[in-house]
Amino acid sequence: MQTFDSNGPNVKIRGNAYQVFERYVALAREAAASGDRIAAENLYQHAEHYFRVMNANGEATAHGAPPRPTTPADLEIGGAEGERQEPGENVVQPSPQPLPDDQPPGYQPPGF
Repeated sequence: MQTFDSNGPNVKIRGNAYQVFERYVALAREAAASGDRIAAENLYQHAEHYFRVMNANGEATAHGAPPRPTTPADLEIGGAEGERQEPGENVVQPSPQPLPDDQPPGYQPPGF
C-alpha cells in the first residue's frame, strides 16, 4: 500500500489512502458540528479525493467501503470488462406503466 503525506487546510495527515480519507471525514464532521460549513466542505472535498484514490487503486472494498456506483459514463467508457461500448448499448429501457382504470383503451400518456 502506498503512503500519502497530505497537507490539508491547517492539518498534515500521513497514512494510506483509507487512513487519510477517514481522518478527513472525521475532521469534516467535527467542523460541521461546530458550525463551520466552509471548513467542513473543504475537508469533505479532501476526503473525496482520497476516496477516489482508493477506488482507482482498488483498495475501497478491502476496507469495507461500499464499491463506487457505476454511472452511465463508466459504462460508456469502460464497460464491466474494460472494453469500450457504444452509447446506448446495454441501456435498460423503461417498461410501459399500466394504465389507470379510468383511461380509455388506446390512450397514450404524453411522451410515449
